[in-house]
Amino acid sequence: MVRQRGFTLLEVLVAVAVLAIAMGAVIKVGSENAANALHLRDKTYAHWVAVNRATELRVEQAWPSVGQSNGTVEMAERVWEWRVRVSDTPDPDLRRLDIEVRLDGQEHALAVLVAFLGRPMAPAVMGDEA
Repeated sequence: MVRQRGFTLLEVLVAVAVLAIAMGAVIKVGSENAANALHLRDKTYAHWVAVNRATELRVEQAWPSVGQSNGTVEMAERVWEWRVRVSDTPDPDLRRLDIEVRLDGQEHALAVLVAFLGRPMAPAVMGDEA
């Protein structure tokens, strides 16, 4: 008499249960990684919006007044809200810019940038001697 060897139904069910638990953990880790990648992408774009706003203020050559301004800009097919708070510093020729950027409609900022802006100098005229 030849005895057949194989797995019992109980052994197969236990193996399938172990695989199901392991696959669930793998899927959870994968989805968390995807969510983190999307969040980091949004934070990167928000930082770029903040840097762009600081650069715009720098090239305007206008001395910004102390206070707050806000606006929106489109980048990467999304609308971003920015808020710039301009404040004095101990140096009268230097202003502090606190720039916050968030996605349109979101409560908390994805990026906060602190920049300093110097008072624009009057352009030198050719032929002027010191």
